[in-house]
Amino acid sequence: MDSVFCAFIHVVCFFRIDFLHELYIAQCILNSAREALPDNILPESIRKLQVQVGQLDAVDSENLIFLFEAIKSSQGMSGAELVLETVGVKCRCEVCAHEFGIDAPLFLCPKCGSGRVKVLQGRGITLTRIIAEES
Repeated sequence: MDSVFCAFIHVVCFFRIDFLHELYIAQCILNSAREALPDNILPESIRKLQVQVGQLDAVDSENLIFLFEAIKSSQGMSGAELVLETVGVKCRCEVCAHEFGIDAPLFLCPKCGSGRVKVLQGRGITLTRIIAEES
């Protein structure tokens, strides 16, 4: 019985930590939108926030949207919709300069087999567009 209880707590704790990752990101998106607004635009007038999410950031889009919906009203943006775009991973081999995309976490150049690669895109979370109603 004790091992079942410990396993249950482990799963719950793992889920909550993962959930907090997306909660933090949702809060950062809302804060960034608020800071980017010109003085003559109120947060309540925001209708859409477009965000690019790098594939390497391991963001659960479904959780992020759910949490965004849950907290947006507390930031005065109850009418805002979060639109996510996933940015795939693109790399360049530092040996042969070949550029390539990857789907799996295997950072090897498909041309020469080198593991010396530089990630060019697929990292980071960027607020790319704010759409608001004119007042």
